[in-house]
Amino acid sequence: MAFGIPVGVAKGIKGNYDARRAYGLSCSPRQAAIAWKRIDYLCSLLFSQEA
Repeated sequence: MAFGIPVGVAKGIKGNYDARRAYGLSCSPRQAAIAWKRIDYLCSLLFSQEA
């Protein structure tokens, strides 16, 4: 629960496997930001060597 709102996908509902799998494979905005900063850093290194 986050701020009184359930987070995730309910268990035990028939046919809900795909929704639970998609939720499990997703990443949070915070995780995506870390990956994006790493890509941005590596690109800056690459472009600074070309100049």
